[in-house]
Amino acid sequence: MSPEFLELMNDPQVRQLTGQLGSAVSRFKTLLRLMGSTRLIQEQLIRDQKAADDAFESDEIIYHIKCVYPTLAHLQLGKPVRILSPALGLLHPLDHEPAIGFGQPGSKTWNRLTYRLANHLLIQKSILSFSKTPSKEWAWPSHSLKQIKRALLEEIPIEYACSTEIIKRPHDWPEQAEISHFRERNKSQHWRPDPALLDFLNNNPKPLFVSFGSMINAHPDQVGQLILETTAEAGVPVLINSSWGGIEVPSTLPSHAFLVSDVPYDWLLSRVRAIVHHGGSGTTHSAWAFRLPQLIIPHFGDQFFWNRVIQAQKIGPQGPSIKALNKDNFKAAVNALLHDFSKP
Repeated sequence: MSPEFLELMNDPQVRQLTGQLGSAVSRFKTLLRLMGSTRLIQEQLIRDQKAADDAFESDEIIYHIKCVYPTLAHLQLGKPVRILSPALGLLHPLDHEPAIGFGQPGSKTWNRLTYRLANHLLIQKSILSFSKTPSKEWAWPSHSLKQIKRALLEEIPIEYACSTEIIKRPHDWPEQAEISHFRERNKSQHWRPDPALLDFLNNNPKPLFVSFGSMINAHPDQVGQLILETTAEAGVPVLINSSWGGIEVPSTLPSHAFLVSDVPYDWLLSRVRAIVHHGGSGTTHSAWAFRLPQLIIPHFGDQFFWNRVIQAQKIGPQGPSIKALNKDNFKAAVNALLHDFSKP
């Protein structure tokens, strides 16, 4: 990621989106403004991806679904590319879930319509728009929306790296779209735990773990205080991951709490009782792999989808969104997580 992209993550407008501030209409307008303001960043990412492609003689390249370049490489160069997506609700429709960003599920007709709208307005037009300047630099002809649509929905192999234990592949998807499985690399291979963390775990076995990952919000100090108060009242020790700053706590913590900032989940999750998190696909699947009860506080995007999935699978209560989070609903959700879903 370029410095400009990382700086963008702390932009007040981004905080408005991830913190679910304002109305749905205002957030959608903010999203459209951000798409315009990120044009230069997106164009540079396309150039960087092409440079990496040119420099490395690969048999096949696997791109994240957010990348624009693979569609261009497929259309212009006929390159063998694959797209990997950690989330569902993007290109290929689900009957029971709308496309990401379209709120609660509706009828099958409405849900499927949202994918057509999202693909046309947000995905295909974005690819066409962001690729214009780099394509001119390389003397590449521009492609039509119809060509981009066909490439994404019918031609380029797309793998949704989600567990088929959680969700099944729809029978009407095109052949090149598949749901495979979640992959977790060995993050703890070269990592050593802080002795203070080991001491806390020895003295407080099986604590609750709370992490919002890369999500930020408008009131991280209030969120941190809410976590400390709720776990103190419940009489449960808690590990809090500060990560990108979505949770802030005082420098001096109560004895039942411990703060971490970088700890591999493949090491930690076998040592905790349950997890409260933002609902990212990776965290959801990591917790699922350990069969951990989980409570999702969704902030943005597909996190609302995973919140509904976790409740449907009966491995956790449905959590309130970060916008609706308060002492009463958080306390009720944590109590349900600890007493209705946790294993003895």
